[in-house]
Amino acid sequence: MMRRLESLSFYLSAIECPVEGEGSGVVMASSEPLNLWGGVDAREGEVTDRRHPLFGECVAGRALVIPHGGGAWGGSELLLEAIHAGKAPALIVLNRVDDIIALGAIVADEVLSLAVPIIVLDHARFALAQAAHLITFHRGRQLVVSGPRLAGLASVTAGGALGHEPVPTTAANDGFALSPADQRCLSGEAGPAAQVAMRIVVRLARLQGALELLDVTHVHVDGCFYTGPAGLAFAERLVDWGGKAGVPTTVLTTFDKTFDTNFDSTIAPTETAERLIELCRRLGASPVSKAEPALEHAPLPWLLALCVALTGRAPALSAG
Repeated sequence: MMRRLESLSFYLSAIECPVEGEGSGVVMASSEPLNLWGGVDAREGEVTDRRHPLFGECVAGRALVIPHGGGAWGGSELLLEAIHAGKAPALIVLNRVDDIIALGAIVADEVLSLAVPIIVLDHARFALAQAAHLITFHRGRQLVVSGPRLAGLASVTAGGALGHEPVPTTAANDGFALSPADQRCLSGEAGPAAQVAMRIVVRLARLQGALELLDVTHVHVDGCFYTGPAGLAFAERLVDWGGKAGVPTTVLTTFDKTFDTNFDSTIAPTETAERLIELCRRLGASPVSKAEPALEHAPLPWLLALCVALTGRAPALSAG
C-alpha cells in the first residue's frame, strides 16, 4: 500500500517570487550552493561540478532547492540557455535573493516568454522545501509542498500542523518610485525593445533593493565574447524590435580562444562571438579591443548591460 503524502499549502508575497509562473517537480535538494556557471551543463541539465553533492544528477524538470547559486555572472546566461534548451528545473527554491539566478530567469521570462518560477523562502519554509518530496507552484503564488517527512517537521519549523495558510494581505514594497521618463519607457513610448529592457532593469533593481534608478553616461558590454543560442536570441530580438543604445556604448571584441565551454557544439565559439558582437553593433555599440580600466572594477553582466544601454538607466544600490 502506498503511503499518503502529507502536504502543506501556503501563499507567497510578490517579493518572495522574483519570477512567477507555475511548475511542479520532484525535489532535488542540497544544503550547498550550486554555481551554475561551470557547475551545470546547459545542454543536458546535468550537474558537472564534481565537488558538489548533486554531481551527476539532472536538474531538468525537478524542483531544485538550494540556498543560492553564487559564482560568476555567467550563471545568469547558463540558466537562460538551460531554460531555452528545455533542460532547466521546473522551479528553483532559494533561501536568499540571488541576483545571478534571477537575472537569467527574468530575461527568459521577458524576452523568450519562458517562465521558470524562482521562489525565495524564509529559513523555516526553506527547511520544509528541503524535506519535501514534491513541490508545486500554482499561479496566484500558491506553493504546495508534499511528502511523508513533513508532518513532524512542519510543527517544529512552522509552529503548527500541516494545513492551509491565508493569502497575504500586504503587498510587497516596490522600493522606489519611477521617474516620468521611466514610466513612459515602460508604457512602450520608446519602442518595444526599450520597454522590455526597462522591465528587466526595474525587476532586477527592485530585487536588489535599489534606492532608485540613475542615469548612466556610458555602458561597456563586457564578457559577451561568448554565448549560446538563447543569448543570441535575446540580442536578436532586441535588434528586431528596433532597439538602439540611448547612451554611448562599447562592446569588447577580444575573444579568449582558451575558453572551451560551448553551449552549442554545432557552432564554433568564434562564430557565436562574431554574431553577438555584430548584433551589439546593430544596437549601437562601438567595438573596442579591451575594456576601459575604469569599468573593469564592477562590470555589468552583459545581459543586463544591453538593457542599461537601451534605457540609459541602472540600479542605484545602497552602500551598505
